[in-house]
Amino acid sequence: MARLDQIISHRFRGFAEHESTLEGALAALDYGVQQIEFDIRMTLCGTPIITHDEHARDGRGRKRKIESVMARDLPSLGGAFARMPTADALFGAIAAHANTSCRLLVDVKDAGFEEAIYALVGKHRLLDRTIWVSWLPEVLYAFHDIDADIPLCLSHWCERPGALTRSVHTVYTAKDNAIPRPERRRVHGERSGWFVDGPLRGQLREIVDWVCVPSSSVSRALVDDYHSDDTKLSAFSYKTLAAMDAAESKFGHDAYFSDAFEPFESVTAQSSRG
Repeated sequence: MARLDQIISHRFRGFAEHESTLEGALAALDYGVQQIEFDIRMTLCGTPIITHDEHARDGRGRKRKIESVMARDLPSLGGAFARMPTADALFGAIAAHANTSCRLLVDVKDAGFEEAIYALVGKHRLLDRTIWVSWLPEVLYAFHDIDADIPLCLSHWCERPGALTRSVHTVYTAKDNAIPRPERRRVHGERSGWFVDGPLRGQLREIVDWVCVPSSSVSRALVDDYHSDDTKLSAFSYKTLAAMDAAESKFGHDAYFSDAFEPFESVTAQSSRG
């Protein structure tokens, strides 16, 4: 059976009306969640904020790129922008919360800002609770340069993405399952990721501690390959504890992204029954 400490609250979904909000984060922490995941993107002025997509709609319904707005304008823009906390505000709230055992999966969506984000997490004394996650190898190589011992997680597709995924993502393809250090260092406002035809190989495999893959692509062979060198595997996303338990029994992977409140409620109820 999946345990509470294996379940990751994905963008705090199920804990508030909207994902990626300060309200949702605090509700998840109040409930005793042991892993939370959230995304960081950079505004035009270089302020890290908590949001997943590279764009959002303002109060007038107009779509705007995150990279094109100033952090000071978020409240006045309205719509989804008004709900976006700064990373500084979120890390401050987490640091002040009584739930000090919750681990943070910080998914960095833009490359070239790693030192500033690392320093911000350090300012709030949360480095020892943080796993650095990204779809961008540029980000993970940069964090490894900052500190070779910090835990890193690559998110990747392990089956060829279909037309729907490609319609909203730039998809790069690994050669011989390896992703060498890219020449570019800065990526701002892009929605992209890498297709690795099976398990990751090469230099990036050597520095990551975790991988995160779509739940539909998990296989026992994939899990066993990653476990062969103690690389842990998480999968996204699930909405019920029953689905997590089935995956646990069939594949034995290490963590489960949850898009709903139900898995947390169910695992807590089961634990209370002994």
